[in-house]
Amino acid sequence: MLRGVCQAVNQAPHVARVISPCSATCGRVGIPGVGSCLPLGNVEQRRNTIVVKRMYPPRLPKQGHRPRVRSMQKILQMVDVEHAHPKPDIQCILTDDVEGVGNRGDLLYVKRRLFRNYLYPAGFAKYASPENIAEWKQLRQESGEERETAVESVYAKMTAKKLFGMFLPVPMSGDNPWILNKTHVKVAFRRMYVELTEDCIELPDEEITEPRDLEIKVTINGTLTVPVKARIYHIFKDQSKNVPPDLPPLFTYVDALPS
Repeated sequence: MLRGVCQAVNQAPHVARVISPCSATCGRVGIPGVGSCLPLGNVEQRRNTIVVKRMYPPRLPKQGHRPRVRSMQKILQMVDVEHAHPKPDIQCILTDDVEGVGNRGDLLYVKRRLFRNYLYPAGFAKYASPENIAEWKQLRQESGEERETAVESVYAKMTAKKLFGMFLPVPMSGDNPWILNKTHVKVAFRRMYVELTEDCIELPDEEITEPRDLEIKVTINGTLTVPVKARIYHIFKDQSKNVPPDLPPLFTYVDALPS
């Protein structure tokens, strides 16, 4: 016996939507409510919806007679599993800066799992209800946050932490004289899988013509400047002259940027 509720869909007698009140007690996969409803302890209750139709619809009975359903007309074909469709993202308002998500006061869409398991329980976000959106707009207008200037992007702090924990090796020619410039540093960053432009690179004021340790400053989005430690070493065309440089770990995890 099916322990569920059948509803007609589009007034078609051969198509039905089966709603399972408790899929946790089902004895079979995909068939709601089959088996005895026994308590299984701390089990999450779900409402699953499966749309089925008869492969061989029965004929309409005569007026006053009960419909006669043959065995072949009891065969059901699955049309859709509505509860298996991906759920839409949740619109929320951030109440604090969240790395990789957004800044305080942002109105955005996030994954349902992220919102329910992390942002909302931790107090970093709240539902974007009409009342909260109206309050959010009023606060932004009063605090003057409706500005046209560019602000830090969502990933600016994450990028800054990566760069701050990086040690940049800069190979330079040992056969020809050279003066360090921004193009050399840009290529060295590219070798470390970091793509940037020369405009955001700041070198020391003095000319550098010999291997040494130095500090390079990188500006992110024109607002956040991060110092990156680097070491220049020589490489030669004659491979026998090349000595492996003594380098510290190229990447170190940084929990927070220094104030």
